[in-house]
Amino acid sequence: MTTAGNRKARQDARELATTPPPDPYRGALTDPYAGSGSATQATEPSRASSPVGQPPGREPAATSTSDHRPPAGNRTPGPAVLGGILAIGIGAVVGLFGLLLLAIISLQEEYGAPDRSFYRGSDSSYLLLALLDFALGACLLVGGISLLTGRLVGRVVVTAAGWTVLALCGFWWFQASVQALIPLIVGLLSLGMLVLCYQASVTRWLGVLPAAQPE
Repeated sequence: MTTAGNRKARQDARELATTPPPDPYRGALTDPYAGSGSATQATEPSRASSPVGQPPGREPAATSTSDHRPPAGNRTPGPAVLGGILAIGIGAVVGLFGLLLLAIISLQEEYGAPDRSFYRGSDSSYLLLALLDFALGACLLVGGISLLTGRLVGRVVVTAAGWTVLALCGFWWFQASVQALIPLIVGLLSLGMLVLCYQASVTRWLGVLPAAQPE
């Protein structure tokens, strides 16, 4: 085996050891009353069902079959946690930008020139950008929460909203009325969010790719 093959095998073995298995019960609906009858019967003492060598009334605790809990080792990977938190934070910031645009329109309408017919085009463009910011903020908030709960649709929504935020940052970068530092920071955070969402551990945790198998 070549050196590159040995390095690839060691990397696959390391990822296999550090990546938790996907939760087979993620998103499954459970009936809260499914195990109530069996749990009641398990608590009643019965001499006939007592095992040999054990006094009656002390049966071993029965395990409810409706308790579909994920394995203890199936924890959320760190990149998924950071990506979800960044998505929620960027969504709140983008929503705040939309609110500021509406505030600018309102202040210009109230304290600006008496005749603003010449500025109706810029006001309508600001209004459209504000509505777009609100929609992107809502998508990032919902997608970040869904990603933290282990749903693949959350990563899809975060990806679409993240690329749109990058495009908006490029648009605001060339605007003279906006400081270049603000779209730069938001764009870098969005890029970091996208990189974290597509790490190998996150992809395997979401169940998109099977776990790496040693040769």
